[in-house]
Amino acid sequence: MKITTNMKFISKLIIILVITVFSTTQLSARRHYNPKLTKKKAIEMIRANSETVSEIAGFEPLVADSSLLIEMQDDSELLSDAELDDSEALELDAMEAEDENYEDIDVNINNFEKQWLSFVSEGESSTFTENGIRKDQIMESILGWLGTPYRFGGTSRKSIDCSAFTQTIFKEAAEIKLPRTARWQYTLGEKIENLDELQFGDLIFFHTRSYARASHCGIYLGDNLFAHASSRYGVTVSSLESGYYNKRFIGGRRLTDEEIMQMSINKEKDEQPETKFGG
Repeated sequence: MKITTNMKFISKLIIILVITVFSTTQLSARRHYNPKLTKKKAIEMIRANSETVSEIAGFEPLVADSSLLIEMQDDSELLSDAELDDSEALELDAMEAEDENYEDIDVNINNFEKQWLSFVSEGESSTFTENGIRKDQIMESILGWLGTPYRFGGTSRKSIDCSAFTQTIFKEAAEIKLPRTARWQYTLGEKIENLDELQFGDLIFFHTRSYARASHCGIYLGDNLFAHASSRYGVTVSSLESGYYNKRFIGGRRLTDEEIMQMSINKEKDEQPETKFGG
């Protein structure tokens, strides 16, 4: 009787070990990054889907390999609550603690307002987002990050996560500092509930974990395309026509003019230090 019980226990243990090893192997395989291939696929997504988006990116539209488009539309996230280890949980706590103080950014609103009005007046309205950010600068920044590997908590060229990616793009393109996490970024701006109301440069959000709150984010490009840091491919371009993302889309956010001014990190100062003259 004891032998039978022990055999059952050993059998279960072996099954658990096999499943664990298989899952780890699969995860490692899916996390293997090929930055050049990811960038190539992302650019083909842009060039094949919209003349407008291609124009903003400075590309000639083309008909892409359908197999590449299908693969990109099958993109999905891998992270879930269960996959956050202790160090990642601490990292998330630190990120959210950082967000609690994001409204305290020291800004010079008057100087930023002058800059905003000047670059809006220099070009056609189609060159800018509704809130006055140059579209080509957003796109240029996105293209520069394509292929960067994903890592939860990452904030560098070596690796980056989804909310750090959106934060970085707005910082590079418009000197705006967004909150650090998707959850806090989702509290900004005007809410856009319908896909057909999204505009280039809008932040878009998804719930990819066990609860229905913002846990993933990206930047809308037009024609159902969006740029984001995917845990499967790294920084890439995906389609909202993908069943995975379409099902998990919870809305977009469009920054207001007031928020842009508030979150400006423009370092130029109107006031100069006082100078004392002798004599």
